[in-house]
Amino acid sequence: MNILEELRKAGAVYIDQHFVYKSGKHGSGYINMDPLFTSIPLLKDIGFVLSRPFWREGYDTVAAPATGGIVLAMATADQSPKTSSGSPALVWADKQGNDLFFERAGFTDHRVGKRVLVVEDLLTTGGSVFKVCREAEKQGAQVIGVSAICNRGGITAADLGVTRLESIVEVSFEAGDADKCRHCKQAVPIVEEIGHGAEYKQAEPDETGRAVQRLE
Repeated sequence: MNILEELRKAGAVYIDQHFVYKSGKHGSGYINMDPLFTSIPLLKDIGFVLSRPFWREGYDTVAAPATGGIVLAMATADQSPKTSSGSPALVWADKQGNDLFFERAGFTDHRVGKRVLVVEDLLTTGGSVFKVCREAEKQGAQVIGVSAICNRGGITAADLGVTRLESIVEVSFEAGDADKCRHCKQAVPIVEEIGHGAEYKQAEPDETGRAVQRLE
């Protein structure tokens, strides 16, 4: 499966515009996974590809950061080999401030002493996945690895504190601090609807007086 091509066909790849990333850095490209989540057949295909590299190792549970990772984790669990107790369980970590915690009723039984595969749609800094892995380990899980659709930030397994990282596709977009951003210097409008442009505008109104670009 050519995921990047599927993203392009879905209109999810943006280039030559001015974006603010979750890390706070600015850049000219962005991948928005949301269009993929409207197609159940495509989601199942992606779940299959994400799960397959870890079939030999085996796992009891698929985990993800909320909220975007929930649907992806469900598709991955559904397309995973059956265990003696059926399909792998699905759990997710909810966000509280800057942290992620497994708080849902019944989730503990699917982490303590379990082999856990963590999935994510897009890796940029890897911060959310790192927190999910550490929280799972803190509660007695063995994280066997991370499987992602797209590695956009050149993230490594070592960055995530795991022994194995698999990604379907890797891309590279330039990214830099706002004070060094060439788009800012050229007064290129920031996209508000995709990424974190709206938050940046609200936090730095003087810096975004250049206007905010609307996607067409």
